[in-house]
Amino acid sequence: MPTPTPSARKAEIASLARAEARVMTGADTDHAPHPAAGLTAAALRAHGTLSAGLGRSIPFTALGPTGDSVHALATFLAVYADQDLAAAA
Repeated sequence: MPTPTPSARKAEIASLARAEARVMTGADTDHAPHPAAGLTAAALRAHGTLSAGLGRSIPFTALGPTGDSVHALATFLAVYADQDLAAAA
């Protein structure tokens, strides 16, 4: 199986992040099979590592009660999971 290009990998991460965000925010109303939460775990690992490195917690300010919570959560998941997966490679 060929190694995915960076842009294909980023597109796959973005797609998975959106799917996980829709499930986590209750926006997934089509009752499709829910994705595994692996991307969420990777994002939280990266966030924890960053927070520990800075010596303080980095708040999830984009995840407030207003705005597009699916988009904000998907962005958080994609950015942080990409960092975690890149560090593991």
